[in-house]
Amino acid sequence: SSSRSSSNSRSSSSSSSSLVQPMVPGGFLSSPEQQSAAYLFLTGTSLAFGAAATLAPQLLLSLALQVDASSLEAAFTRIAGATMAISAAVEYSLQDAVVAGHLKSATYQRLMLAVLAKNCLYLAAFALSPGLWNPVLFSVYPTAAAASIAINSAALRSGFAQSGAASVTDGLASLAGFSAPKTPAGWTYSVFILLYVATVAACYAPEVIFTGQPMTAAGELLKHTWAPGFLLAGAACWVLSDAADRGRLGASTFRRLNLGLAAVEAGYTAVFGWSIASGLAVNDGSSWSNLAGSVGITLYCLYQYTTNGKSKK
Repeated sequence: SSSRSSSNSRSSSSSSSSLVQPMVPGGFLSSPEQQSAAYLFLTGTSLAFGAAATLAPQLLLSLALQVDASSLEAAFTRIAGATMAISAAVEYSLQDAVVAGHLKSATYQRLMLAVLAKNCLYLAAFALSPGLWNPVLFSVYPTAAAASIAINSAALRSGFAQSGAASVTDGLASLAGFSAPKTPAGWTYSVFILLYVATVAACYAPEVIFTGQPMTAAGELLKHTWAPGFLLAGAACWVLSDAADRGRLGASTFRRLNLGLAAVEAGYTAVFGWSIASGLAVNDGSSWSNLAGSVGITLYCLYQYTTNGKSKK
């Protein structure tokens, strides 16, 4: 079941100094200029797909999957489009980190790892649906995920080099630590992490909420494409929990992540609410608790965004 329960201003001198970051041997995406352009490209791609999936799901499905989309498939596409909000928020934050010279920070390295995991799930969803493969889908779906993996792998190696890690293994080991939250906000984001973990698992479970129309192969693929976005949302909550404990929720990166999460959940709330009203989703306690959880995350993240003013990173 699908149960769920700012940019800060910088002086021109700091922007200029970011252009003399350490380079990674090998050359591929090793310069800040290349990395910045790559993350802007990823951000634009996420925004474009999110807009297309949300505003014109039937057209997108007819082009990519060559199917006549049902109402259920259109709703699933809109949810997948909504999850692109957190992708865009994370990718733009990483671009900002490149410009500011902050890739050595554990915050951004964790976000890059999360983006890598997200794209591996995208590729897994594609691999599980060979019956839907066609030249158009093949030219867009796996290639976009593979490009993001290449960009984030190169940037992560650069971040490890800047932080002084002797190897990728050492860099990964330095990110593995986890401590119990110390603040109410930290605990709240930790609860959200558990909700997102449950949501990711539900994306692969037999459908018991969206039962108003028969599930098709296209519907299964679309439902599987929710999982990467919700995985990234959970990782953003991990970063936000740490930021809350450090009193850093006013920094531009964390405000942006809160806004991205709020957009994801607002989109999900709208689509799921419409699905209940139209009969695509069951009208029972599980659906309403699902909807309440989404509304709660939306309002909480908007609250944190509005009450934590801009501060330096």
